[in-house]
Amino acid sequence: MLIAQFYTPLSQETTGETAWTVSVELNPHHAVYQGHFPGNPVLPGVCTLQIIKECLEELMDSTLQYAQVNSCKYLSAINPYDTPRLQLNLAVKELEDHQIQLLADGRTGDTDFIKLKATLARK
Repeated sequence: MLIAQFYTPLSQETTGETAWTVSVELNPHHAVYQGHFPGNPVLPGVCTLQIIKECLEELMDSTLQYAQVNSCKYLSAINPYDTPRLQLNLAVKELEDHQIQLLADGRTGDTDFIKLKATLARK
């Protein structure tokens, strides 16, 4: 889990029956940025996926794992010093076999940085 080391949840708001907006703040001093990339830190894509999953686990009070990533588009790089606050919009649909379809997008300020469509399974 990355929570409390890599990022801090700031707020969550229900925007629909199965939709939420979550705000988090990145820790720009985390060691991962020393290697990704020295002098020009960038939020790793895999960490973005983990943050989304952890936020969804908290909202759904369930342990989840990615079963399939249908599409994932990284639209802009996130420098944790310049733009430490992220807004994630998460919407889910319950599927058969304890699976969840997730539509997610992320913004920082006026800039979109990720669009994700994935299937997650409850553990």
